[in-house]
Amino acid sequence: MSIVLIVADRAGDRQVAISRGLQLAAKMGWGAQVVGFSYENLDELKSAGVDPREVKKKLLNKRKADVQAEVDKFKGEVRTAVNVVWHNAIHQWIDEQCERKDYAAVIKTGHRTETFLYTCTDWHLLRECRAPVMIAAEKKWRATKPIVAAIDLSSNSRVVRQLNDQVVATAKRFAEQLDTELYLVHALHIPAVLTELDLVDEFSHVKKMKQDLHPKVQKLAHTHSLPLSAIKLKQGPVDKVITSESARLKAQLVVMGTVGRKGVKGQLLGNTAEKVLTRLRTDVLAIKP
Repeated sequence: MSIVLIVADRAGDRQVAISRGLQLAAKMGWGAQVVGFSYENLDELKSAGVDPREVKKKLLNKRKADVQAEVDKFKGEVRTAVNVVWHNAIHQWIDEQCERKDYAAVIKTGHRTETFLYTCTDWHLLRECRAPVMIAAEKKWRATKPIVAAIDLSSNSRVVRQLNDQVVATAKRFAEQLDTELYLVHALHIPAVLTELDLVDEFSHVKKMKQDLHPKVQKLAHTHSLPLSAIKLKQGPVDKVITSESARLKAQLVVMGTVGRKGVKGQLLGNTAEKVLTRLRTDVLAIKP
């Protein structure tokens, strides 16, 4: 049985990830591991005559009881293991866990930031975690809404083609298990400078782009047994197209590929997945090659 790793929300927050993760696990036939994190700097307690080990034990016990209470609301619908970890770098613990064990996905509530110099846990996981990462939105989940797969048909790279197939196959599996519709979305991006300087006729260029991509569209549809009507080619920057089409279709989940960047380049430029996450207010499942 596949297992999903669910990261419990911080104490006091609405427990979105547990709710979403266990509902999804029940639909997908997964088992679940729910992990809660707790950490405090207890060094100063020694000078006050308090044993830090006892405080740590009490904090961990309380955290586990709180997490278990949230899990118990689902009345055993999913085989679930609960544990708590004393760690102040959540993404490092998750990365190490995913190196040792294969998970169907890591599910975590999104805590997005508009400050591009700040790399939060979400961004770390998207760049580094080997397992698929689902960033859950805080709005109510509706399992009857469509699944959207973001694809890139413009590249001839073997890695991109393989990633497209991974994304579509994963999205199709979710759509089948959740008994909902699947749409594939590709962005036809024309650099603004070309239209601003009248270097191309926008309508003609878009028409030609669609004609050039038609063989790839047909092949992808045939490979995954999908109707051509399920594949949408829309004009605009990738992040805006994915966001607007997902909103128009009222998608419950967007599945997309992401190639993680690290260091200053990743912080300054960001990945398409990161740009989408700052705009999108629905669940996103990011898959690496």
